[in-house]
Amino acid sequence: MLGFGDVWVFLGYALTVGAAALCVVYGILNWNKPKENEPNEIREEAEWESKDPELNEGDAK
Repeated sequence: MLGFGDVWVFLGYALTVGAAALCVVYGILNWNKPKENEPNEIREEAEWESKDPELNEGDAK
């Protein structure tokens, strides 16, 4: 089978190439797809960062 020693080696290569092709297709289809709740996510992240004690440790010194 195309010079491969075992069918499992061929299957491994074929699945790797297939997975890469699926990732490329998925990326192309979702390239500029807008997020549904982006303003809410930004607000929640800013609120979380303001309450995070690890980020505010440098301010207390």
